[in-house]
Amino acid sequence: MTGALGILRVQQKEGTILFQVEGQATVVLGLPLRRLAEQSLGSGVSRIRMDLRHCTWMDSTFVGTVLLLVRAALSKERGEFCLVSPSPECRRILKQMGVDRICVIQQEDELPPESWTEVERVPAEGDSFRCNVLQAHQELAELPGAVGETFRKVVRCVTDSHPGGKAP
Repeated sequence: MTGALGILRVQQKEGTILFQVEGQATVVLGLPLRRLAEQSLGSGVSRIRMDLRHCTWMDSTFVGTVLLLVRAALSKERGEFCLVSPSPECRRILKQMGVDRICVIQQEDELPPESWTEVERVPAEGDSFRCNVLQAHQELAELPGAVGETFRKVVRCVTDSHPGGKAP
């Protein structure tokens, strides 16, 4: 298994897109994850599954992107979103943020390594990247309690720091 730098893998079959994260799930993986998932949902896929057994850590942008995709999947007819076999580190983060109460979580056997295709990274710059970061944090701001309040402050800070009070 590789170290800290996160790797995103994908496969698609029978109306389902499956993702696998290895290493750290950070802001850098958020945009390619979102793009692929949204393209798939737009072309007839209704189920998203994310295998986190090899994920060692998730940052707030990645978790917020997951929440965006939960909403997108569930808005489709017969749409589903499931986190598969999260590592103990991921379970702790999901529980601390209250996301474990929002997402379906299942334990499953791992698919063979040759069935996955590695997803190319997107440069961590540009309007699309910044927009995903903001929207991910807006999703986190919707969480109840102290976690949501923390991210509401982050969103206010980001939007207040841009001309016209809007982030890109």
